[in-house]
Amino acid sequence: MPREDFPLRVDGVTAGWAAERRPEDVIPAAQTDTWQLVYVRSGTIEERCDDRRVLLRAGGILFHQPGETFGMRPVGEVPPDVLRLDFLCTQAGMDRFRGAEFHAEPLEQYDLNWLMDAVTAYFEPPAALGDVPAPKEEQPYGAQQQLAIHLENLLIVLARRYKRARKPGVRLRRERRQTALVDAARTYFAKNLQRELRVDEVCAAIGCTKPQLQAAFRTRLRHTAMEEFSAMRLDYAAQLLARGDTPGEVAAQLGYRSGAYFSQKFKEATGNTPSAYRRLQQGLPARRLNRQQKDKDESKTSIAETPPKK
Repeated sequence: MPREDFPLRVDGVTAGWAAERRPEDVIPAAQTDTWQLVYVRSGTIEERCDDRRVLLRAGGILFHQPGETFGMRPVGEVPPDVLRLDFLCTQAGMDRFRGAEFHAEPLEQYDLNWLMDAVTAYFEPPAALGDVPAPKEEQPYGAQQQLAIHLENLLIVLARRYKRARKPGVRLRRERRQTALVDAARTYFAKNLQRELRVDEVCAAIGCTKPQLQAAFRTRLRHTAMEEFSAMRLDYAAQLLARGDTPGEVAAQLGYRSGAYFSQKFKEATGNTPSAYRRLQQGLPARRLNRQQKDKDESKTSIAETPPKK
């Protein structure tokens, strides 16, 4: 049959997992070799798409294309319920999903809910965040075909309502200016990671007003310029810690006002203190008890075990 009769044929579903995520459940940055569907049934997450960070709320859908770097962190107090599905599809019909975001409509909810239930039944839960779940050894008859059918139906329905709107000239020029501002600001940030920056200083350096800068970042990256700068500093801090620098050295090198402030910001972003992150990255054992405290604990134990004199 002609390929145009089946423009979105799924060649296989390689991995899938669906679960509520706790606030500390941060998926570290990794590269996907396949297409990846991300759907948020409830709650909110921040999803990394290469250099972009997208805020995905309840009902949000996006796709990572092969070779794209992805990552995730929960946002807010409500534990997000998230579906991730890795699948193979080499047909040109997938081009319309590159960089696209959707909000699930009632017509798509049936397949999305079915897929969330199915991946729990068909795949083993990942051993750790970021690991790829493996298919269960025993699966119902035709499980892979059912997964592909429901996923193909979802893709077709989404494609039918997807419209690549032609942007008017004024809007296109504004988007290009905003993209250029974001690129210029991020370049300036990268050269000044070793110190604190003020918004006014950044605006003066790249030649724009504060409202223009904030509008560019909120439109293109869905967060503020200073939030982006903070994220870049913490990414660099993580690299230095993984290299072996101590938290104190990193805090001083990056110009944080104090080690405690750096530790607070790093833990908010990663879920780990700088010391714990450094030890994890270097494969070091957990910190031993202070010798004095250990001796004290042993002394208490021996006193408690000594029988009273008669």
